[in-house]
Amino acid sequence: MVSLDEDQGDGTRDGRRLALELGCASAGDAFDEPPEKLDGAVLFAPVGELVPVALRALDRGGTLSVAGIHLSDIPRVVYADELFEERSLTSTTANTRRDGEELLALAPRIPLRVETVAYPFDEADRALRDLAHDCVTGAAVLRM
Repeated sequence: MVSLDEDQGDGTRDGRRLALELGCASAGDAFDEPPEKLDGAVLFAPVGELVPVALRALDRGGTLSVAGIHLSDIPRVVYADELFEERSLTSTTANTRRDGEELLALAPRIPLRVETVAYPFDEADRALRDLAHDCVTGAAVLRM
């Protein structure tokens, strides 16, 4: 499942559409409950408020991995609601060059499709502005 922040315009809707086109079983708001309990989840958004939400989405024995190098404060976690039934919370280290090389070596063997919007290097300010205003579907890339 791909969860996206609240609808702030066409970019978020486009992101949900893209997630479904890329094979996600569902795509909803970050605070929505998924259609079924999850065995595991990865939280990429640096939003601590989403940690309890994601923990509640886990099935018994599920693991939530926080994958950012920054995370805002996590609000109070209610043991009975978010951690009970052997749920676990873990963080990950930042990706290394070696991690990237391993992913690129694996990519030809899996159906990996990346959507990008390319910007000339001298228009980096426009790329950042478009990202800030949710005008990019996929990843923004600067051409050197």
